[in-house]
Amino acid sequence: MRKKMVILAIVMGFVFASGSISSVFAEYPDRPITLLVNFRAGGNIDTLGRLLAKSMGDTLGQPILAVNKPGGGGGVGAMALKKSKPDGYTLCFTVATTFVFNPHFSKKAKYSMDDFRFIASVTEGQEAFVSLPDRPWKDWKGLIAEARKKGGLTYSSFTPIERVFMKVVAKKEGVKLIPVPTKGGAGMVPQILGGHVDFAFSGGIHHSYAKQGKMLVLASLGDQRLIAFPDVPTLKELGYNVVLDQYVVFSAPKGVPEEVVQKVNAAAAKAVKDPNVADLIKNKIHWPIAYHGPADITAALKKMDASYKQMKAGLK
Repeated sequence: MRKKMVILAIVMGFVFASGSISSVFAEYPDRPITLLVNFRAGGNIDTLGRLLAKSMGDTLGQPILAVNKPGGGGGVGAMALKKSKPDGYTLCFTVATTFVFNPHFSKKAKYSMDDFRFIASVTEGQEAFVSLPDRPWKDWKGLIAEARKKGGLTYSSFTPIERVFMKVVAKKEGVKLIPVPTKGGAGMVPQILGGHVDFAFSGGIHHSYAKQGKMLVLASLGDQRLIAFPDVPTLKELGYNVVLDQYVVFSAPKGVPEEVVQKVNAAAAKAVKDPNVADLIKNKIHWPIAYHGPADITAALKKMDASYKQMKAGLK
C-alpha cells in the first residue's frame, strides 16, 4: 500500500510540474524579447526587422529589442542564436542562406539548419545581376558572348553565394567571370555606375536605378521571376542549375517550446498585414510579402539545403 502511495505521489508530482511548465509558456512572453538581426544597421533587413519587432511586440504585449549581429552572411548571429537558451526570449531575423548555404560553403559556420527552429518567413529577396544599359550586350546571353570574346568579364560581388553561382555559370560556359569585392549591397552602385566593373550582383538596390533606366536587369536568381521585372529570365530558365529563394526568416534555437513557436508565428502573420510593414515591403524595399508558417518555411529550407549540398559536390 505504501509503495502504491509513493508511486501515486510521483505521478501526481509530474502532472503538477508539467502543468506548471505549460502555464509558464502559456503566459509567454512575460519580459522583453531579444531579436538578433544578422546584418548591419540601416540596411533593408535591419529596417524591416525593427519595424516588425515593433508590430509583433505590440501583439505579444512585450517589447522586442533588435540587436545587430552582422558578419559572415548572417553566420555570427546564427552562432549566437545556437548558443542561446531555447526559451523564446532570443529570436533571430535573417535570410535563408544563413542556415542553408553557409553550413556547406563557409568553414566558419559551425552549425547546421538542424540546430534551429524556423518560425515564419515574411518576405523574399529580389536578387539580380545588372549592368549599364550602354554596354555591348542587352541580355544575359549577350553578356556571356562578350565574356567569350574578351576572355572574361568582371562583376561586383559582396556575398559568397553569387560567387558560387558564377562559378557554376563559368564552368558551364567555359568563360572567366571575375569577382570584384565590395562592402554591402550599396557598394555595387558606384562600381557599376562608374564603369569600374562589367556587371554586378544586386540584393535589391537595383530597383530604382533600373526603373530610371540607369541599370539594365540581366537575370534574376530565384525560382520565380522578379515581381518588378517579369520580362527578365531567371538563371534557372537560362539553363543553370542554381536557384536562390532568399526568404527572410524568424527563427529560434532548437528545443524552443511549441507554444512559443505558435505565438511568435501568429504575431508575425499579423505583422505582415500591418499597413506600415506592408508599405515598407512593397513600396519602399520593393519585395513581395511572402509569409509562410513553421511547417512550410521549414520544408522550403530543407529543399534549399539539399540543393546547396548537391551544388557543392558538383563544383569539386
